Order: sequence, then C-alpha cells, then structure tokens
Amino acid sequence: MARYEEKVLDGLEKMVEDFEVGTTAEMVVVLAHKSERYWDVPFKVGCLAAFGTLAALIYLPIDFLADMLLLDTFLAFAVGYVAGRTSPFLIRSLTTRKRRERAVKLAAQAAYTARGVSMTRERNGILVFISWLERSVELIPDVGVDRCVALPVWNAATRLVMSIPIQKGFPETFIRAMQPLNQAFAEHMPCREDNPDEIPNRPVVI
Repeated sequence: MARYEEKVLDGLEKMVEDFEVGTTAEMVVVLAHKSERYWDVPFKVGCLAAFGTLAALIYLPIDFLADMLLLDTFLAFAVGYVAGRTSPFLIRSLTTRKRRERAVKLAAQAAYTARGVSMTRERNGILVFISWLERSVELIPDVGVDRCVALPVWNAATRLVMSIPIQKGFPETFIRAMQPLNQAFAEHMPCREDNPDEIPNRPVVI
C-alpha cells in the first residue's frame, strides 16, 4: 500500500462525517497495509531465486569462479527474500485467494475489537476495513445495526463497495461506492436529535 497522504485521510474522514450526519450509526474506517505477514513468501522467493541462479551457473555457458558459487547462490537467495517481503505482486502470486480472504476477515475481526466498534451506547457501530495488499474490503456491523438493517438491504447496499477494485481511483471511487450504504442507513437508522459522536471519525492506518 502506498503511503496515505493527508488529503486521502481527509477525504475518508469527510466520508465518515457525511455518513453520520444522516444516521445514528457510527462508522469506523481502518486502513491496513496488509492483513497477514505472509512469512513464508520471502523464503519461497529466495529459494526460487537461489535455485534458478544455481541452475544457470551450472548448466548455462557462463564463466564464473567456482569459489564464488556458494556466495552467488546466497546473494540470489537474499535478493529473492527481500523481493518476497516488499513486493505485493509476488505476495499475491504466491498465496491463494482463499488464504488472503481469510486473512482479511481475521484482521478485520481483530480491528473491530481493537477500535471499540462494539462500545457504542446503542451497539450501532460499523467497521469499514480496507486491506491494501489484498485489495479487499470487509464490513462488520454491530448487533444494533443488524436489528435495524435487514440482511437483504445490507447486501444490496454493500454490493458495490465490496466489488470495486480498491486501488483504482482510490479513494474517490471507494467513496462513491459507499453512497448506497449511506442511503440505506439514512432510511433505516435515521439521525435523531440525540446523536452523540462516540467514536473519532479520522481513519486509522495500521
């Protein structure tokens, strides 16, 4: 995930403020660089790089010092290891979609607890968890939301935001995709005069 500039965070904070103007619900936005460390990927890339280098040195008509064989192989592993830790493309290529989806769900559940989404007076919080590397969004409503917003309404309102590419045109496209959710909450959980802002609106970057 690229570093979030202040204007991006400002835009998402404005999105939360606009959402909460029309509803009693409280929205919490969490932006995650990635949902899992994927410790195995750097070793896989390093081993592939080392094996490829070793094979090339042995079988291709390349002149090299035999004494440098082990060093060249180790350097190839090191380069591959670093690439496997820093390249989102390699991480996505060497992990399954199912694993990434599970990682996002688990990370979102952890963020739900850590950010106190369930601590509102009426249990009306909703977590919007954006995981950059996995290009995925996870939405978790509290029980108060479940009581007011029927599942078919929730599914229809979240369909667009759950399907758009996260990185393309972010955050403008993401904010537009959230509009059906805003409308659904304004209809089913409309704002009242007694509507305290219980959770900070500023997105949290982890």
